[in-house]
Amino acid sequence: MSICSVGTFRTFLSAIAACFAFPGFAQASCSSANQYNFSFATQAAATLNYANSYTYTATSTALGNQNFTVSWTTNGMSSTVAGGEQMPAITGLVTDGSAARNLVVGGIFSGRTANVSNSSRVVVTRFTFPVPIRDFTVQVNDVDYASNQFRDWLQINGINGASSYDPSLATPFGTSNGASGPHSNAGSSQLVGAVSSPLSLTVRQSGGTSSSGNNATTGTIRASFAQPVTQVEIRYGNYPYSAGESSTGQQAIGIQSISYCPMPALTVTKAAAPFSTNVADPNRFNVPGADVIYTLTVSNSNSSPVDLGTMVLTDPLPSAMSFYNGDIDDAGPLATNFEFLAGSSGLTLAAADLAYSNNGGISYAYAPAAGYDAAVNAIRLSPEGMMAANSSFSVKFRTRIR
Repeated sequence: MSICSVGTFRTFLSAIAACFAFPGFAQASCSSANQYNFSFATQAAATLNYANSYTYTATSTALGNQNFTVSWTTNGMSSTVAGGEQMPAITGLVTDGSAARNLVVGGIFSGRTANVSNSSRVVVTRFTFPVPIRDFTVQVNDVDYASNQFRDWLQINGINGASSYDPSLATPFGTSNGASGPHSNAGSSQLVGAVSSPLSLTVRQSGGTSSSGNNATTGTIRASFAQPVTQVEIRYGNYPYSAGESSTGQQAIGIQSISYCPMPALTVTKAAAPFSTNVADPNRFNVPGADVIYTLTVSNSNSSPVDLGTMVLTDPLPSAMSFYNGDIDDAGPLATNFEFLAGSSGLTLAAADLAYSNNGGISYAYAPAAGYDAAVNAIRLSPEGMMAANSSFSVKFRTRIR
């Protein structure tokens, strides 16, 4: 799954679009100093209300604070009490044995949940962020099972606008929802990921299979999203009856902590300058026959890098310009039709990373002729590598006014 953020900038009768994505390439995580962290263990014990929303503050060593909200949707609950406590609550009732407190959600449903993806007989906990964030991770505790009472059923969704993403799910026992990993382990009290037996679960879900202590790691699971999200849903229900079951009882899970990175923040500018530096040269001016050097500058002003191989720049050329497919600086030190200034970006750009269009950017399969080629009306540049946080690079190419 990929997502692309496009910005368009118009300078000197031209446009450039910057696009970055998060497909199955190597992922570049932000540094630990730039990562935002929050734990409910740092909050005072409190009884909350499912009808309300609450604002909390995540902290980054280098970047300071960022607020987010937690809210709920509930359906089909006959009681909002679990373990003798009113839910939801910030309490030590459920933890991983190390943290002082978790955000604990639960109660008693009026019956079993038919489908945790739907809105009937579920508790949905939502983390909402003011801007897209990436590399979100949440720890949930005490996903387990007690016969004739409950079978915890968990689904975690990452959301960004109309897009919804699968999490990576993993337990401390090596179980995960990955295709190559095991979905169950004797030390864990849950089954994880897409399985059909003995429970029917999707890739976003886990289900309790055995008992776990309220303050043990047996039922712990972590969910993470590489994709940018603005909201994460933790959907919680009670799986349908298995053999010998006929009743429904109290249940609860603990949400312990979250962490995430800021998104890269790309800006693109385009500048034009005469190729000739001779003040007596009439072609230094904007007249037919004059050569112009365009400079595209891309800046990542945020504290998160851009993933490997996901940067693409496209630039449609003005109709009055002819692209120069030759040595950009004539007798100078360069021997290519472009100049790449990497700066601190960590990127490289080779001749093979440029592509040309003669149909306005519909496709980039045109092979330009040597010298000035008026048929080139758009170019595409694909720098290689991971663009570093808080860095910039520039690319120059040459054209002639017809």
